Amino acid sequence: MILMNSPKVQRIRIPSGAHTIFSFRIPYAIPIPDGIYKVKMGEKIVEVALKRIQKNLQMVKLEADQIAQFEFDKYGRSSFSFVQMKFPYAMDLEEVGRRPLLLKDAAPRNKAKETVLRCLNHFIEAVRFITEAYWMETVRYQDISEYDVSFWDGKNRYPATKWFLDSGAGALKIGVGPPFPIEEEKMKRLGEILLNKSYIESSEIYLLNSKDACLLEDFRLAIIEGVVALEITLYMFIRKQGGKLGIPRARLNSLIKEIGLSGNISVVLKMLTQGLEQVDNETLKKCVGAIKIRNKILHEGLKDVSPKDTEEQIIAIEEMTRYLKKLLTVI
Repeated sequence: MILMNSPKVQRIRIPSGAHTIFSFRIPYAIPIPDGIYKVKMGEKIVEVALKRIQKNLQMVKLEADQIAQFEFDKYGRSSFSFVQMKFPYAMDLEEVGRRPLLLKDAAPRNKAKETVLRCLNHFIEAVRFITEAYWMETVRYQDISEYDVSFWDGKNRYPATKWFLDSGAGALKIGVGPPFPIEEEKMKRLGEILLNKSYIESSEIYLLNSKDACLLEDFRLAIIEGVVALEITLYMFIRKQGGKLGIPRARLNSLIKEIGLSGNISVVLKMLTQGLEQVDNETLKKCVGAIKIRNKILHEGLKDVSPKDTEEQIIAIEEMTRYLKKLLTVI
């Protein structure tokens, strides 16, 4: 049996000029005093109210006025934050958001919750910067799987929606058998790696990091990690194929430097893959775009990166690295 997202929606008449209040918990406690903080998003001011919730710890008996807090507690072992966010307008709770491209079988996300998450992570980024709490991570869509929404007209609150299991990452699966099935061939490879009979490819690790960064809603990091994965494989191919074609090593190093600065891999690949299988133009175009965005992030401080474009570029990078590795086995 598979249990999908389960919203409970109460139809109400939204008062004129109503504000929208989202209430939820996040996995860890944001390390600043409880209170109400104002965050500017566009032309609107959003109020973020924090309340630290102490967890019961078996190894420590606390008095009524005591707290216990682990340092660097990004998994909320000792406490977590209960958050209320008030937006100064009535949000459309049924508007459909984007469908994550990297998650199989994931339903489209809720647009209002995406807005909440974007504001919350902007708030967390500012707290992280000021407090130097480098261990803090952005909150993922699936970290807020349950939440309440209500409208407020200045005097009264009107409960509107309660969401259960809005993970944004596919269904909750319930059944029998192993929860993490894995193919026999992958189990064999795992054993070989653990016994040092095989090795972990660094490009694959950077690609996995890139996908994880997308889940963390950190699309700048996703692009940076993804392009590193691409460049590792691409430079390996350039050196091997270029050497086979008799191109001087100094010239190859110059080509590699030029790609890193300009993102122009089209000319280099055309020169080195004559007579070989070709990659499609769309994949090539998105990889070039990813390199250019990476450079803008690193050299110009670009902050706003499109989630949809980033996921498309990560998919293209994965396709390109797969293509280059295939060529590496035949040249």
